[in-house]
Amino acid sequence: MKFIQYIKDSFEELNNHMTWQSRTDAQKTTVTVAVFTILFALGVAGVDYVFQLGLDNFFQLF
Repeated sequence: MKFIQYIKDSFEELNNHMTWQSRTDAQKTTVTVAVFTILFALGVAGVDYVFQLGLDNFFQLF
């Protein structure tokens, strides 16, 4: 029964004792994270492409 009490206490903590961000702040943060994630992914893809070209040219020498 300790598990059930843990779940009840967790819900009570989340509903009554936590400070949540406003909806607009949460949306701004989400957009910021999404933009930087996309930029980082494009950067990694660019570096991967450059290394792949370099390795392809290197192995064509042999």
